[in-house]
Amino acid sequence: MLSTLPQARPSALQVLAHPLFWSTAKQLQFFQDVSDWLEKESEQGALVRALEAGGDKVVRDNWHQHISMPLQTDLRKFRSYRGTSVRDLLRAMRNKKHHYRELPATVRRALGPMPDSFVGYFTSRFPRLLLHTHRTMRSCASEGLFSSYYSPASKAMDLCQAARPVAKDGPL
Repeated sequence: MLSTLPQARPSALQVLAHPLFWSTAKQLQFFQDVSDWLEKESEQGALVRALEAGGDKVVRDNWHQHISMPLQTDLRKFRSYRGTSVRDLLRAMRNKKHHYRELPATVRRALGPMPDSFVGYFTSRFPRLLLHTHRTMRSCASEGLFSSYYSPASKAMDLCQAARPVAKDGPL
C-alpha cells in the first residue's frame, strides 16, 4: 500500500476485502468455518501445524489466562481445551457461539451480545488471531467454503489439497 508505484499497490477493492475491514458477523463466520474445517484434521497434518506455528504469540502463551473465570469454568464442563493451541481457541469460540443461548448469564454477560461484543471479546484479547488464521487458511482459498474470504489473486501452497487422501487415479 505504501509503494510509490501504483501498479505495486493493492486496489481499493482489495483493501476493502482485507479481514481487518470485515464485519464482525463475517469474522465470526470465518472463525466458525475454520474451526469446523480443522475439527477432523490430524494434529500432525500440514494445515494444523501451519496454524499452530507461531501460535504462542496468537494465544499469548496460554489463552486460558486471558479469558474470564466464568468462561474458563464453563469451558471445562464439556471438553478439554489446550490453552496453548490456536485450534482449540477457535473451537472454544465456535462452541460458545453455537451454545450461546444455553450459557450461564455470567458467561453471556462477559461475552456480550452476538456478534459484535462476542467477536470483540476474543479479538481484543487475541489481536493476532484473525490475521494469523486468515494467513494460514489462505492455502484453502480454492475450497468453496473459503472462497468468499479470499480474493482470486490469493495464491499459496494448497495445504488443504495436501491433507486429502489420494486414490490411484488422483485426488478423491
